Amino acid sequence: MWQTGFVGAVGRNSSRRAHRKVRLALAGIAILATFVGTSLAATPPASASASNTVDVIVTSDGLLSPVQAVLSVLGTVLTQYHVIDGVEAAIPSIAEPVLAALPGIIVTPDISVNVQSVPESTGPHTPSDEFLQQTGATQLAAQGDTGQGVTVAVLDTGIDNLPDFAGRLIGGVDLTGAGNPFQDDYGHGTFVAGLIAGDGASSGGQYSGEAPGADLVSIKVAGASGVTNLSTLITGVQWAIDHEASYGIRVLNISLGFQPMTSTVINPLDQAVQAAWNAGIAVVVSAGNAGPSNGTILSPGDDPLVITVGALDDMAQPNVADDEMNDFSSVGPTSPDGWVKPDLVTSGRSVVSLAAPGSTIYQDYPSARIGSANFVGSGTSFSAAITSGAAALVLADNPDLTPDQLKARLLGTTNPGPVGNPFVDGHGALNAYAAATAGPMDFDQTAPGLTLNLLGGTVSLAPTGSADTWNTQLWSGLPASQQPGGDADWDGWNWNGSDWNGFTWTGKAWNDGGWAGAEWNSLDWTGKAWNDAGWAGSAWAGAAWSGSAWACSAWN
Repeated sequence: MWQTGFVGAVGRNSSRRAHRKVRLALAGIAILATFVGTSLAATPPASASASNTVDVIVTSDGLLSPVQAVLSVLGTVLTQYHVIDGVEAAIPSIAEPVLAALPGIIVTPDISVNVQSVPESTGPHTPSDEFLQQTGATQLAAQGDTGQGVTVAVLDTGIDNLPDFAGRLIGGVDLTGAGNPFQDDYGHGTFVAGLIAGDGASSGGQYSGEAPGADLVSIKVAGASGVTNLSTLITGVQWAIDHEASYGIRVLNISLGFQPMTSTVINPLDQAVQAAWNAGIAVVVSAGNAGPSNGTILSPGDDPLVITVGALDDMAQPNVADDEMNDFSSVGPTSPDGWVKPDLVTSGRSVVSLAAPGSTIYQDYPSARIGSANFVGSGTSFSAAITSGAAALVLADNPDLTPDQLKARLLGTTNPGPVGNPFVDGHGALNAYAAATAGPMDFDQTAPGLTLNLLGGTVSLAPTGSADTWNTQLWSGLPASQQPGGDADWDGWNWNGSDWNGFTWTGKAWNDGGWAGAEWNSLDWTGKAWNDAGWAGSAWAGAAWSGSAWACSAWN
């Protein structure tokens, strides 16, 4: 029941800078003169105070290297990445527009990212682990598939070394500086890891995760506050790539994110997860808890290559027929690119997993405790975790799958979603059993290049791009029951002729037209929609959005 939020630029510890920074050489002035002209009037003085610096991620798609660019404006390189052409840097604040004006240089603020609670939005029901029945994980376990031999890396707040992970928490790194990836002071990472691979030892077998035989690696990026920053997230993804072979990492779970401000083509975190995908690691990401409005998918869930997961409400029952969508689950298309996301949905409300005793969440929400070892929470973070566990189950039965082939299995075997709108529940609801036992299928994804219109304009929603899973030309081996027809039609959804103006999300509808102007396969948008809740009902304007649900009761 946490989401990540865009908080703003994050400060840096002065002692960290003292150990890591690389000081400007006088030659940097000559570099700046070369690329922005002979006049250096805009260049800040070399004596610029550290208090007037800002932390940024600098990437390049041109001839000028990010290091050269940073040094040219009297900046300090803090970290040089090798999975993307970029650096983390501290630059004089007045030099930021000068740096951004250099040819091929892209400057991204090193924003902070945190995990937060979400409102209870579909009415209370008994906390449960019915997702094991709904996804078919119980059936796979009965046949001997528990995800054994597959390693899932969890980029989060750390994982407590609990009995549920005995012998399977095989490594990790603490990027917060605290020195212990197996101490979760916030509580989110342990909860996520429990949904992925907890074996039920702490609860006497009552509550377990999706793949209780899978191995785990902890990539700790946030401490007791639950706050991290963009540069640390990129470093965490890079660490996963660097240690892929040594730990056998096949899946990377990222249940964090931030509201994207730029296209996936130039977003440095999106570039990093694409590097992980291309290195052979399937990346599973939460869609975000910023719904139900369109354009609320968080980054890196906005990236077209990764598996982006939204949250449905399983109503604490094993039958998928009565499932509902959670209105907190973020909705596509992505902003500003217009990709069709999320990819799929699964349980994400009032699910039970492991508690991290003494953590921030454990102390702040005692009513969410179940016994002494478990906890209940809601959010797309946990839907992503269940899907990462499902990915481990599929890989245990099919170890040679590439990330594209794994994604094809997960998306091509889904159950019908609660709504049937690709922007809300994607290809449908997760069916791990079908994905693990299906015949070969594949699709060929390619990340978009810089030919994308980065400044808005009309973005076609017809799935014709090389990175869009709704493009039927990319698929092979899809089951007959899910086989798309021609003209970009998928199970009755026809996208031809549908466009969206990516420049104007707020206050405007589809190409400035009303919802009634688009055909949604006979679905009436002015009538009964969104899980039987009207657009003008009290759920949109009442106390549920401004009362105690935002503070404490969301944990009950």
